[in-house]
This record gives sequence, structure tokens and C-alpha cells, in this order.
Amino acid sequence: MKQVKQIKLFVSCPGDIVDELNSIRLVIDDINKTIGEQNSYVLKLLNWKTDTYTQIGSDPQEVINNQIESQYDILIGLIWLRLGTPTKRDKSGTVEEINRALNNKEKEQLIYFKTTTPIDITKINPEELTKINQFKKELGDKGVLYHEFSSTTKFESLFRIQLIKLIYDKLSNVDNSKKNQNSNLPEIIEDKFSHITSLIAEVENFDEKSIELDIFNSIEEAESHLNLVTTSLNSMSESMNDWTIKMENRTKEMNAINNIKDQRLKIAKQKTIINLLAIELSDFKNRIKNELPIFSENFRKVGSSYSKVILIAKNFNSEEVNGIQESAKSLLDNSENSLKSLAVLLKTIMELPPLNFKFNRAKRETEITIKNLTFEMMEGIKLLNEALKN
Repeated sequence: MKQVKQIKLFVSCPGDIVDELNSIRLVIDDINKTIGEQNSYVLKLLNWKTDTYTQIGSDPQEVINNQIESQYDILIGLIWLRLGTPTKRDKSGTVEEINRALNNKEKEQLIYFKTTTPIDITKINPEELTKINQFKKELGDKGVLYHEFSSTTKFESLFRIQLIKLIYDKLSNVDNSKKNQNSNLPEIIEDKFSHITSLIAEVENFDEKSIELDIFNSIEEAESHLNLVTTSLNSMSESMNDWTIKMENRTKEMNAINNIKDQRLKIAKQKTIINLLAIELSDFKNRIKNELPIFSENFRKVGSSYSKVILIAKNFNSEEVNGIQESAKSLLDNSENSLKSLAVLLKTIMELPPLNFKFNRAKRETEITIKNLTFEMMEGIKLLNEALKN
């Protein structure tokens, strides 16, 4: 009978983490229904409320430590505005659970800090933020890697990539361990037809759900996201180049006007050029703004879809998979170059002097749009870097 490995996950977080818990469940369900079935493992999310029983202890946290810690394989630590309630042994229950996982070589950890500003700013407690920053410093001093995210959507993408990679690494280590153990065993055949019997048993115990898996569909999905984000990036780069040329031309026109001695005529021509520049700046902003949702969504999905393909195809030497890897690396290089150009462009726009209301408004709206694009590009690069790590 086909053995299914169960990988148990435990989420450690204070009570202000809510939306991300739903994201974790969605990612786990998706992995179980797709790549989990093919690779014969199932992810199970533990809950201290349902996976613990009544036990006498010095405090509730000790009961959780005694019962949950022995069960889970991967701890997911999440912190936002609160560190949590202090325990007898540490700064909070969450901190205690994370530190215990870090001190246990058999446990894996994925640790995240949410950086989103709450809608209700009264929820921000300076003392809590100080404690959180101190905990970050302690993790950094220990050489512990943690990740920050600014939205639930970005967390879901980052978590999906890192969980798939962690599972892939763990499964690979298990497989290699089994191979090494088997290589030392003597080949004893008690039944000359045992290998045929094993084949029959394997057919009879086949997991029918794995029929639904299609590596080529997964490759097509990854390629689709790659193509869309590449096309969007090229379109925005073209818009940036067009506006740069227009800006240079308007600057030359302004310099030529400075030679006009008639002040009225000079001012009138300057106003005309400034208004034209404002229109061109708004047009440039709108072109970028229209591309931003397409770029942002597909850039996030490139990393997660690439990770999914690699895990499904880990037993295949597929040219298509290698092609996607090369395309993803090329996208990463192009994105990093575009990010540098974007920073230069943003600085140039920010340094433009205030001229009139129409121009000033266009300038400000463009600054915000370019800032948003810069942020999304940095987030996408971070996710793609995670996916490409070997």
C-alpha cells in the first residue's frame, strides 16, 4: 500500500493575526490537492485549541509546549502589532514557541513580520513595537532569517514559495537518506517473482487523484505568467523611454525661450510648454498605472507557479522546466536593471520644481505611481529570488 507522509504545521502568533491564517489554510489546501498528492504527502495544520487535551501544568503555555511541540514538523511564526502575553519563561507565548523551535534541531521554522499600518492607528502601541524590534534584533544576532510582508496577498505568495521549497528540501533529504540506507542492504530475493508482485501491488494501490496532475499545464501556467509580466515590463520601459525623450525636448524648448527678450511673449510660451509637459506627464502616469495591476499580479504568481513546477517535476529532466528556469532568471536580471532605471527616473521627477497647479498635480500623481511600481517591482524581485534559490 502506498505510504503517505504527514507533515504537520503549527502557527504561532498573537491574536491580532487573522487574515494570514486564512491564507495559510488556502495554501495548505492547494498544495495538498496538487503537488502533495503526486509526492505522497499531506500537510496538516495543528491548532492548540483542538490538538491539546487537559493536563496539569505550571501554566497554559507549558501545556501547549508539552503537547504541540512533540507533534509539529514546521513552525510558522507570525507577528504584527503585538508580541503577545508574557509567560513565566519568555517575553510572550509566541516568542517562547519560536525560540523553542529554534533550539530544536528537528524543527523547521518560517518566521514572518507584518509591516502593514492598521486602519485604526490607535491599535499601535509604541511599547509593543519596541519589544517587536528588540525581538527582531535578537533573531538577527542569532543569524535567524525572518521575512517581512506589507499585505496579506504578498504574504500568501511568499509563504507559498517558501513552504513548497522547504517541503521539497525535506522530501529530497528523506529520499536521499532512504537511498543511502538501501544501498547498504544485501540483495536477498526470497521469491523469484517478488519484483512482479511489487509491480502488481503498485498498480492496485495507485492514487487515482494523481491522474488530475499535469506537468505540462503547470508549465504553461508558469510560462503564461512569465510572458505577461515580461510584456508588461517591456511596455512600461517603453513608456519610460518615451517620456524621457519628451522631457529632454521640452527642456530644450524652455532653454530656447530664455533668449526671448519680450517678457510677455516669453511667459506665454513658458506656460504653453509647462501645460504640454503636464499633459505628457499625466499620460505617462496613466500608462504606467494601467500596466501596474497586470505587472503586480503576474510577478507575484511567477514565483509561486515556478516553485510548483519544480516540485512536480523534481523527478524529470525536462527541457521545458529548464527553459522556464532560464526565463525566470532572465526576468530577474531585467527586473533588477529596470528597478535601477526606475529609481533614477523617480529621483528626476521628484527634483522637478513646482511650476503651476496643473503641472504640480501631474508631478505628484506620477511620483506616487512610480513609487508604487518601484515597491511592487522590489516585492516581485524578492519573491522570484526566493523561488530561484537552490
